Parts: sequence; C-alpha cells; structure tokens
Amino acid sequence: MNPKWYIGGALSVAVTVTLVATAVLPAGAGPAPVPSTGPGVGLPRLPDPTLPPLPGPTRPPSLPSLPPPVVKPPAPPAMQPTPVSPAGPPTQPGDSPGTPPAPGQQAPQPGVTALDPGTVATPDAGATIIASDPGADLYPQPPVDPATTPQSRLVARLDEVHHREQYLRNVLIRTKADLAVAQDQAGSVPPLVALLTAGAASDAASSTAAAPTAQGSVGTPEGRVLALSSAIDSGHGELSRRQTEALELQRQVNSSAQQAITTTAPAPGTTTNYGGGKLRQPVRGPITSTFGNRFDPYYHVWQLHAGVDFGAPAGTEIVAAAAGRVTQAGWSGGYGNYTCIDHGQVDGQRLSTCYGHQQKILVSPGQQVSVGQVIGQVGSSGASTGPHLHFEVRLGGRPVDPMPWI
Repeated sequence: MNPKWYIGGALSVAVTVTLVATAVLPAGAGPAPVPSTGPGVGLPRLPDPTLPPLPGPTRPPSLPSLPPPVVKPPAPPAMQPTPVSPAGPPTQPGDSPGTPPAPGQQAPQPGVTALDPGTVATPDAGATIIASDPGADLYPQPPVDPATTPQSRLVARLDEVHHREQYLRNVLIRTKADLAVAQDQAGSVPPLVALLTAGAASDAASSTAAAPTAQGSVGTPEGRVLALSSAIDSGHGELSRRQTEALELQRQVNSSAQQAITTTAPAPGTTTNYGGGKLRQPVRGPITSTFGNRFDPYYHVWQLHAGVDFGAPAGTEIVAAAAGRVTQAGWSGGYGNYTCIDHGQVDGQRLSTCYGHQQKILVSPGQQVSVGQVIGQVGSSGASTGPHLHFEVRLGGRPVDPMPWI
C-alpha cells in the first residue's frame, strides 16, 4: 500500500466526519473539540468550570432588647420657710404714726405715704402715689363692713363707681399730657388724629382701613399721637357712662335715706337702731365743696371728696349731728384732727358721721355724746388750704352724700 495514499485518505475521512458532526449538532451546542493535529495522543476535554452557589442573605443574630433608661429627677433644693411679716404698713425707725402733732399744726412730711394715718403726704408725694395708682385714696379711710344686704351692696357699688371715675379722670390728665408731648415730636397732626381729638364722627370704613396702619406705626410719633388720641376718646366715653351710673346709684341711696329718716326714733340713750330723723348740721356756714369727685385743692389730683365742706372761721364750735358713741378721736393723716361717731344701724348698715380738719378735739374715744353737744372746733389741720369743717356721713364705713341726711 502506498503510504502517501493512506495518509491522504485518512485526512479526507477526518474532514468528512467533522463536517457531518457540525451539521448535526443542535443549535446552541458548543463546537466539538478539535483533535490535535500534531503527533501523539489528543488532548482530553476539560470539564466546564462550576462555581459553588452563593449563600443566601442571612439576618444578623438578634440582640437582646435593653430596658429603657430610667432617669431620676434631681432632688429639689431645700426650701427655707419665708417669714411672714405682720399685717399693716411698714414702719421706719423713728416714726410714730399714732402720735399727732400739736393741734392746728401740719404733721411731719418726710416722704411718707398718704395712707399712713399718722402723717400727711406732701402734694408731690400725693402725685407720686396717684401716678402709680390713679384710684388711690390720699386720705385714710376707716374699715368697711361686709356688704350683706341689698342696701349695703348698693352703697358698696356706688363707692366702686366713684373710685373708677376718679381713676379715669387721673388717667385722662396723664394721657393728655403724653399726647401733647407726642404732638410736639410728630410736628403736624395728621387729619385723622385731629378728627379723633375733636371727637368728630368719621366714616366707619375709613377708620377700619386706617387701623392696621396706625397699629403698625405705633412706634412712630404719628402712630403714638393716634393711639393716645384714641385712648382719650375711649376714656371720655367710659367716664360719661360711669357718671350716669353714679347718679342713678346715688338717687337710689338717697331714696333709702329718706325712708330711714322718717322711721320712729329709738328710746333716749340707745343707739341700736338709728331713728332720730334728719341729722343736725354740725356747724353754721355755707357749703364750699360738695360730695363727689373733685380736683383736690391740696394734692392737685382728682380725689373722691367723701363729704361736704362748711366754711367757718377757725375756733367755731362743732356739734354732734346725732346722739351716739365716739369711735375715733385723734390725728388721721390728711384729715388732720378727725372725729367719728357711731349712731347705730340703718337698714342693716352702721351709720356714722365724721368731722375733719379740726383745730381742737373736745371728746375722746368711747364717750357717749348727745345731739347738738360740742365735740370740737373748726380748724385747718391736715391736708387743708384754710379753716373749714369737712363733714362726712358713712354707711357701713362707706361715704355717701350727707345732704339728704341734713
């Protein structure tokens, strides 16, 4: 056999087999391994590489839950008990509120408050008190009884309205002074401010539209002028309402007084119930100042004038307006030498009369006096600008107009 032919035939057979195998392989199958053409044994087929499967996600081991932290509040500091001061106004070393000056002389005035019954405040000190409390009394007021009856509640309400009226008047004075300063700083007054100050009626819509502007500019001089002018208008409106209310309350109180005056008089020497008719005028002389709010001639502020003033020369005798028992006789702040007499009950209220600015007191506390008995002399002690008698009628300790009683 020819070797060359053998080799050529073998190659032909190999190529034919390869072509047939390729044609019959399914789609996607990899090619058959190519046998080595070199001499020797063909290379073995390598197995396909295999990768171990990836481990699935595992949860981390759960940790034991911790209890919530417990926070202890800090212990409060030890509190020291606060000492409670005894009731009553503070006293300064060297002061002796209960010791009045010599009759007819003014009390010492070293910057003390007017509420101290042993001293008289200066006009400047009185103005300072009113600046901080426009409704304050610059004259010491006696204690009042609880308002438990219809008549006593009526009198208590009248007293409240009078003090509110005093408060409004003092506030209006201060507000008007502030307005004058603001107007100077603002220069020309805006037209709306002029309308408010004059009290003229303005269109409601324009006023409402101007309100936010005024509120937003309250820090400016013009805004301050507008705010103060509005406050003055509001104050005058309330003052007018309070005056009307006071007149109606006073009418009701006077009506009850007239009924009490016409009751039967009690037996002589008893003061359980007052029934002595009209009170006697304590001194002859004209009335120089009536009951109610007034611009005080001594302190130059608005005060409730708790009585009526009778003009009379110094030394004129003062007589008791009715029989009763003296409950107070001595120095009492702006009232100077002051005497009060209890006359018994009227409509469930304690009736008393009081006499201020005396030159000399001729009775003592606890003493029984009869109607018309001389109890003192007219003077000008305390916060007074000249000789006169300040005469008061009080129901349950609260002042009422003396004129229906005299």
